[in-house]
Amino acid sequence: MLQPSHRGIYEYLWSEHKYSMIGISLKIFQGMAARLGKKPQILNWLRRLAVLATEERPEWYNALLNVYMHIKPELNRAQRHEIIELLLVDEPAAAELLYKHALRLNEKSMYGCRLFFKGTQALYKFWDAQDRPGLWLCFGPFQLHLTAAQVFSRIAISSATTADELHGRFQMLNSGIREEEFLCWPETLRDHLLNNNLVVMPGSSAILHPRARILLSENTATALQVDNYTTAALILEKLWDNAEYPDDAIAQLPQHRDFLNAFRSWFVPEVEWQNDFCAEEAWDFIAGVFWQQKCAEAGQPVISDDSSADIGMEPADEEIDSEEGEHGDEEPRY
Repeated sequence: MLQPSHRGIYEYLWSEHKYSMIGISLKIFQGMAARLGKKPQILNWLRRLAVLATEERPEWYNALLNVYMHIKPELNRAQRHEIIELLLVDEPAAAELLYKHALRLNEKSMYGCRLFFKGTQALYKFWDAQDRPGLWLCFGPFQLHLTAAQVFSRIAISSATTADELHGRFQMLNSGIREEEFLCWPETLRDHLLNNNLVVMPGSSAILHPRARILLSENTATALQVDNYTTAALILEKLWDNAEYPDDAIAQLPQHRDFLNAFRSWFVPEVEWQNDFCAEEAWDFIAGVFWQQKCAEAGQPVISDDSSADIGMEPADEEIDSEEGEHGDEEPRY
């Protein structure tokens, strides 16, 4: 399901990234929050997020301390003491303990906190467990929602993994495994799991994203039956994900030639390819919505035609309800 750009979606995404930004610096955190202010600069925000994804986190201790302050009221004295002592000597182990406490306490605001994820995959994607359970892909001018069944199918098909094996892998992750064990899994499968924002890796563990537990009820893989415009979005996603560096691609329109070359059935094997799919029509849609978004963010009038308007997209949700404590931009508490 495609939707036109909706500010609430990006505020939700920001809520998952904000502690990671604190880990870089307070100034970075404030700057990123400001980009989603009264006049959101969504494309600029996504590009900046991609640039910052590879930055060192010299303030990681302070970011973890902010997470601790968030869950502190629910901890007893012994648990608080253990975390503080661990923070002083072993930050990765402290991160793992903090995340385990968040799971035990059902602290939903921490489920997708990117401070506990490794790598630069899935920066613009998040799992939703509210009115529309599934995976959101946030492109800037629009977003794409995939159901759990669609995510399960595309991972199985794209990684050449049987449905039974994939189901078993999800069960293992749900129970939690060591990171070194996860790193021994087939590389293609690992990449698809990470690109779908499915694996949390706090400390030395690898855990299934708590909001993605709905995948545990899936056990069949079938090709995705989608239209030309949704296929265009999936092509764009893969072009972004395949870029060597996130900031080379995310929130940017690919070259016309590169998009047309990628608009092939082999590039998105999870899609049931239709004879009437049209690469140029798909390009017109993608280029059109990006142009509209750039004009809107620059305060320029938008002139659109039928080829680039909200064709094939459902109306945006009025609001994505925030889960308690998740979406505020309060100052970090050092």
